[in-house]
Amino acid sequence: MSLRDNKLEIAIVVVGLVLIGSVGNLFKAPVQRALQNNEISFEMIRPKSILAALFDLGGREVARNYVNPFGNKKPTEEAKTIPNTEDKTKSAAPNKTAQKKAEEKKPEDKKTETEIRVVGTDPGFKAGGSDGATGGAVGAAFITGGTTATDGNKQATDKDKLTANQWRSLVLGQPTKENVNKMVVAYMDKELNDSEFYGIVNELLKNSNTETQSLGLSAASSFYSSTAFNTVATNYKTLSTENQTAAMAYMLGFANAGRLSALASSLKNSDSEVVALAAEVVVKGYNSAKSGTTTSSTRSRGDAFANALTNYDQFREIFKALTTSSNAEIASAATFALSQIQSGVASL
Repeated sequence: MSLRDNKLEIAIVVVGLVLIGSVGNLFKAPVQRALQNNEISFEMIRPKSILAALFDLGGREVARNYVNPFGNKKPTEEAKTIPNTEDKTKSAAPNKTAQKKAEEKKPEDKKTETEIRVVGTDPGFKAGGSDGATGGAVGAAFITGGTTATDGNKQATDKDKLTANQWRSLVLGQPTKENVNKMVVAYMDKELNDSEFYGIVNELLKNSNTETQSLGLSAASSFYSSTAFNTVATNYKTLSTENQTAAMAYMLGFANAGRLSALASSLKNSDSEVVALAAEVVVKGYNSAKSGTTTSSTRSRGDAFANALTNYDQFREIFKALTTSSNAEIASAATFALSQIQSGVASL
């Protein structure tokens, strides 16, 4: 088949292409004219009314907030995870200062407590307290500090130690049981020597107030030594009747095997009142041992076994020497005491 045979089909195709081109030109012409005349606007559609000016954003500044889509942590969380070293440095200094002040105050706030326990007689320990104020025997008591200081606390306590004059001012200015007990503990800790301690006790006993005398007697009766005996015996006559009863009960406590040596030392004292009372205690102790009874003081502590006749043999030579004393009162007391124990000891 040749081209001549397809003339009709070719004609139809050519006419179709011409029609399509004509239609395209027909629609293209208005668009080109519009572009040339700027009739088409690519701006955002805006209202064409009186109120358009109220919503017009032209010339206004717009606040923009750019959000990072890749940020996982919130600002508050980041702030929590980042340590503020500057604040810690600032807060650490006041904390250290406050802690240092608290440590300096500890030794002052922490007062030494005093515990008094009534125990059985033991010549080896220091004893104190008095239950003889009501006419009974003077009870032995062991006074200890309520706290045990460490090396650090010990240094702080050493700074707080009182001098002898300060103890005197405290006890005589405020004569209370608490202050007297503190002074006894200080003496046991060797913060006061014999002269300083018994000097204050002597002033308490010489006071005209009965309660103050009782405090001095309580301090002295904390110890069974010749110095304690001499201090009480020297002031015996000036004490109130009630305190004299307590003082005698305390002195009778020396009629014990472990304390007779202190009594023998008191017999060598130059004070006639001390020697007379010491001789009286020796005679009463000897008579109690001879009859198998006990003094009120030894009975309260259950140590009657410590008072035996053989323990009084040492006093024979002492009383013999005292009978020749130039002091008539001492010579008389020694003569009477020797007559009481001479026959009993010799017959053993």
